[in-house]
Amino acid sequence: MAEGRQPGIIWSFVRTFFGSIGLMFVPLPFWIFKRQLAGKTNSDGELEFYSHPDFVCTMHLIWVGWLVTLGAMFNSFAASREWSAAIPMNYLSWPWLFVLCLTLVVMGLQFGRVALGFLIASIVIVLLGLGLAQALSATPIFEDIHRVVRRIPVEINWGVPFVVSVVLGINFVSVAAWRRMNDRWSMKPVGNYLDHENFQEKDRTISKGAKTFVAVFPCLIRRYLYFGYGDIEVRSSTGTTLVDRIEGVLFARETAELVKRHFSTTDVSSAYEAEEEEDEAVAEL
Repeated sequence: MAEGRQPGIIWSFVRTFFGSIGLMFVPLPFWIFKRQLAGKTNSDGELEFYSHPDFVCTMHLIWVGWLVTLGAMFNSFAASREWSAAIPMNYLSWPWLFVLCLTLVVMGLQFGRVALGFLIASIVIVLLGLGLAQALSATPIFEDIHRVVRRIPVEINWGVPFVVSVVLGINFVSVAAWRRMNDRWSMKPVGNYLDHENFQEKDRTISKGAKTFVAVFPCLIRRYLYFGYGDIEVRSSTGTTLVDRIEGVLFARETAELVKRHFSTTDVSSAYEAEEEEDEAVAEL
């Protein structure tokens, strides 16, 4: 039976991959791409969303790399037409390097409230210290730093960000397509269950019961720079007991509210009646 499903799974992955090929160039949850990354509410009222790994944090590095490539191509085109307009490569290289460093840091570390507070405080203290030193010594410290930074040869050929964006873009589409098949959460418009699908088979189910859904953000940088990327905790009605956790959800807060809204509008009477009938059948046995 598993062998019979294999071609169908492969074809479904290929179809999902090419249907998400636009994410290779615009890996952002905007417009139609939001449905491919963050989920959607289908025409029949079914809610679905996906759980992503930390690799989703490469999204900014991919699209910034494409912008740098386009800027370099424009420079080449302008030079061939003998135009005077050109974009200095420093203006293209520094943003790409900044996003590269940010991506590496965010994928390796998580900045909670305390860590982010210390980071911001450290930056402010350093800047205030430099400003105070400049005022007391009458030395243009900030101008000297700017002059040194401008002398750093960071002009990157367009081939580097192009290759990085191509490789990461293909992997990004593959991961997104894989997660839409392997980490898909869905909730029917009528019913009392939030189901997790693993290759079109349900392997986890969260029933309504007395539960609430709360969005948590282990890393605030991911929350604010990566479209509300966080986790959804399934807790008891009092919020004191952790029942389950759904990790790596874009727009985690909005998704948690949608799940709660769906659960609040579903009818549980049918579920209770089914449980009572099952208990009576067991009692008769």
